[in-house]
Amino acid sequence: MMPDLPNPEADTSDNRESAGADDATQVGDSLSASFMPPDAMAARIEALLFVHGKPISARRIADLLEVPSVIPVKQCLALLARRYDDLGSAFSLQELAQGYQLTTRPEHDALLNKLVREREAQKLSPAVLECLAVIAYKQPISRLDIESIRGSSSDHLVRALLERGFIQVTERDKNRGNAALYGTTGEFLRAFGLKSLSELPRQQDLASLAAAQEGAGEAEVDEVQVQDPEKPQ
Repeated sequence: MMPDLPNPEADTSDNRESAGADDATQVGDSLSASFMPPDAMAARIEALLFVHGKPISARRIADLLEVPSVIPVKQCLALLARRYDDLGSAFSLQELAQGYQLTTRPEHDALLNKLVREREAQKLSPAVLECLAVIAYKQPISRLDIESIRGSSSDHLVRALLERGFIQVTERDKNRGNAALYGTTGEFLRAFGLKSLSELPRQQDLASLAAAQEGAGEAEVDEVQVQDPEKPQ
């Protein structure tokens, strides 16, 4: 009597399943061994998102972290998103443009816009602010008229304001060789927190404020002279 021979098909199937399970285990073990703890990875991903400021893909994050798979990266991204939601954080994690980006929640927009406007205003030099004020109050106005009011060349100042998007050519003066006439833009209103040009301080108010400041300066000088009568006049 011949011994029972193993069924080739059954053996092949069993071996295939066993081998597949072993391979999957080995791959899983190797991947797990190459990954850092989830909290540590999440912290590093958070740092990348915070500094990058634009959507960044899970694949790019994995490359930067030098891990071979995007799976743990996406798991950590989900972990961060849950944390922000559970803690009521000012941040939220958004999936945008085939990437991930840290964004602030809409309820903080007004506060952040205020800060942005202050920073933008601080970046403008006194000369640029003066030029912008002339345009804001006298628009539409030509560059030659701006220079006549300021008493100095303003070409570079006008260019700077154009680059910032605070002014634009609103019309042309056909009586003066089609000269460009400048006016302020919506970006100007946004940057300075104005709903419309009607909210600009009145020129009379500005003149009164300047006079008051000048008077305060003279008062300080008089006070010094009273305190030191021997000081030469």
